[in-house]
Amino acid sequence: MTDKRKTPVSARVTDTKPKPHLYSIGKTYYLHAHDYLTAKQVERIFTACEKAYNQGTPLNRFITIHYDDYADPKRPQQFITLILERSRKWLEYRGLPVAYLYVLENGKYKGIHAHMLIHIPAHYQREYKKALRRWLPFEWSRTRVNVKTIKYPCYGDISPLDGLYGVLRYMCKGIDPKANLWSIKPIFQGTIFGRRWGVSRSIK
Repeated sequence: MTDKRKTPVSARVTDTKPKPHLYSIGKTYYLHAHDYLTAKQVERIFTACEKAYNQGTPLNRFITIHYDDYADPKRPQQFITLILERSRKWLEYRGLPVAYLYVLENGKYKGIHAHMLIHIPAHYQREYKKALRRWLPFEWSRTRVNVKTIKYPCYGDISPLDGLYGVLRYMCKGIDPKANLWSIKPIFQGTIFGRRWGVSRSIK
């Protein structure tokens, strides 16, 4: 005798259809649009930089990469995370510590671009710059890639982090206008789908 209380097989089958990922191209993806960095996120960025300095891995290279048409507007993180993953492996292969952070912007005229701070020991900076050039899919030029050195001088009562704070205020200018933090002057930096910032595990 058949037990009618049993659930039909068709109703017990688990739905194996993959769920949409945050950075997928599915419709759900468009729900994750962010216009600003929040005050909490900016605080975490500043704190991460201070931690990097205090643990002996100061973020001493400031790199801006303009993707232009090479970035997927639906998942702009894909480009910068690829660069950071290669950077991590490059550093670990040489037995060097890994510390970095990034902020994404979508400028009205410059399009999608990334600001990145990373720790590269002085004797490896030239070698790293050559590696970075190889990893980029487009021709290297000053209009596309800008690399600067962040110094930490100590002049009397002036904090060695003062120069870094200036760079961070520039990187975090896409903060929510309602926030009043670190003397940052908010300037709208476009809409980014998905996360518009990130830090390495070592300095979270």
